[in-house]
Amino acid sequence: MTKKSCICMSVLVSAVFFMCSGLAYAGAGANVKACIYLPVKPLQEMTASFTVGGSGTHCMNKKGNNTSFTVSAAGVTCGSVGYVEEKGSSTKGDVCATDTSLWVLSYNLKTGSAPTPYSGSTNSKWSHPLFKPNHMSLKDQSPKTVVCTTTDLCDATSQQWDSGTQGPLYIIFQPQSQ
Repeated sequence: MTKKSCICMSVLVSAVFFMCSGLAYAGAGANVKACIYLPVKPLQEMTASFTVGGSGTHCMNKKGNNTSFTVSAAGVTCGSVGYVEEKGSSTKGDVCATDTSLWVLSYNLKTGSAPTPYSGSTNSKWSHPLFKPNHMSLKDQSPKTVVCTTTDLCDATSQQWDSGTQGPLYIIFQPQSQ
C-alpha cells in the first residue's frame, strides 16, 4: 500500500466512524400530544392535567412539559407536552448507552373542584437502534391507553417513525375504560 492510499484509507475509516458514532448517539425523539378519549360528551366541562416525568423516568434527554386543557366534547381531545427524547449515549458517568430509556406520563381528569374521578399513567420505553427507525412502546399503562400517529383512535401500544423525524405521537388515555 502506498503512503497516499494509507492516508485515504485512514480518512475514510475516520469518516465512517464519525458518521456511525453520530447515529449511535442520536436519541429517538418526538413531539408528543397527551390526549383524552371520551365516547360521549361530558355533562360538564372537565379539566385534564398531565404531568411528565416522574420517579420511573430514566435516561431521557428531553422530558417535555406539563400541560392542562379542557375536555368538553366526545372523541379525542389533546394538548401538547412538547418534545420528548431518549438519551442514547453515556455521559457524565451514566450508562444510558446500554440502559433502557423510560419516560412516565400521568394524568388526572376532573370536573370543577370535585375530587378527581379519573386518573392514570403510562411508562414508555424509547429507543433508536442503529440503522433502524425510532421506536416507542407503552408499558404498565392504564387500561386501553394507546399511542397513535394521528388523533384517530387506534389500538397500538407501540410506534416506529423515521430517524431524523419528530413524530408526532399521540398518547391517548381512555378514562371511562377503567
